[in-house]
Amino acid sequence: MRRRIFLLLTSIILFALPPVCIAQANKKLEYGILVDSTGSMRSQFGIVNVLTKALVHQVHDHGPISIFSFDSSGMGPGSRAVAVARIEHTQDEGLLNRTIDGLYVQGGQTTLLDAIEFMDERLRAQAGATDRIIILITDGEDRVSTEKQQELVRKLKDDKMSVYAIGLVRELGGGKR
Repeated sequence: MRRRIFLLLTSIILFALPPVCIAQANKKLEYGILVDSTGSMRSQFGIVNVLTKALVHQVHDHGPISIFSFDSSGMGPGSRAVAVARIEHTQDEGLLNRTIDGLYVQGGQTTLLDAIEFMDERLRAQAGATDRIIILITDGEDRVSTEKQQELVRKLKDDKMSVYAIGLVRELGGGKR
């Protein structure tokens, strides 16, 4: 069963991303990939890492990639999971894969919108790229971001940032669907 899910998800990535890459073949691209490493992704984290590696394999020849994930900030019920850059601006697939292998699930409340805003700032700081693309591998859960959705959308549009999401959704709390 797990192998079928892996093959399905890998196929989706391999078939969905080439048009994005080909359509922008003459542009200098910069990619930011957010690997959601928060507790809500714990049961799917193996799949998340496999998807991230497949994505890196697909796009690393088209431009530099930065990998982002979450770190715990504080302990206990009020702790937050905040975005951090794990590696920035490289096309070295081996180095990117080692970075992905070093990721693990972190505690804290998810700050997804804040993470996207952080990635936007970091990618804009890189010189040379004409197009920047943020790819999110997440369940989409956001618990305590300070960034407001409408404000973030406006910033991303102003920065001409493209955002794609690979949504891995399972019902929280382990209930049946």
